Amino acid sequence: MEETGKLSRHFWLTQGMARAVGVNLNAALQSGRISRADYAQAIAECCHCAHHDRCLAWLAVNGAGAERQPSFCAIGPLLDRLKAEG
Repeated sequence: MEETGKLSRHFWLTQGMARAVGVNLNAALQSGRISRADYAQAIAECCHCAHHDRCLAWLAVNGAGAERQPSFCAIGPLLDRLKAEG
């Protein structure tokens, strides 16, 4: 059960970080800009990131919108690519 909770938490952190910087991961998935494997990899990268406390604090301040994710964000390269693609 603990593993399910961790996965759920990082799913929502991934969604929240993307949303904060103007990326809709679900739309990217539906349009084929990312695959299910890409989406799962992003969540896995978030799970393995050592900065989830910093992420939560950043989202508490910037969750309504930010130009860019913080430099410590594990899924930053994916978010940058999706933002650049528009």
